Amino acid sequence: MRRVTRRFAEVVCPPGMRAHHRTDRVLAEFELMLAALAPTARRALTAAIVVLDHGARLYPRARGRRFTRLDDHAAEAYIRALLARGGIATQLVQRLRGLVVMCYYELPPVQREIGYDPAPYIAAVSRRRLESYGPEIARGEAMIMGQNGRYLAKTTHDHEDVSGEG
Repeated sequence: MRRVTRRFAEVVCPPGMRAHHRTDRVLAEFELMLAALAPTARRALTAAIVVLDHGARLYPRARGRRFTRLDDHAAEAYIRALLARGGIATQLVQRLRGLVVMCYYELPPVQREIGYDPAPYIAAVSRRRLESYGPEIARGEAMIMGQNGRYLAKTTHDHEDVSGEG
C-alpha cells in the first residue's frame, strides 16, 4: 500500500514534494493519520487505495499496468480521467487526494514556505477562551482529573479512579 500511496502523492502533491525530497515525510504523516482512524475507516481507505492501484489496469493508456507501474504522464492522465468521470470513482480520488495533500501541507517546511504560522492565532484564541470560560474549564478539568490530579472517569453513579494507582 505504501508504494501506491507514494505514487499517488507524487501525482497529486505540488512539485515541491519531489524537488525537496519530502515524499517519505508525507507518507509518514499519512500513516500517522491512518493510524488515528477508526478501524473500519482505515480498512475502507486501504481498500480504496488498492482499488485505485489495480483499477489502472482498465485504463487504456495503462495497457494493463497497475498505477504504481505507470510513468508520470500516464499516472497523471489516469487520475485526471477518474476525476472527470464523476460518480464514486471521482469522490474516492477527491477524498484520497485531500488527505494526501493535507499531509503535505502539515509538514513544517511547507508551512514556513507558504507563510502559515498558526501559533500566534492559537495563542490568542486560547487566551480569549480562558478569559471567557476560565471557571468552566477549571471545573471540567477538576471533574476529569480529580482533586489529586489523577485521571478520573465519570460513571453513571460516581467517579471511578482509572489511573491504575488506587
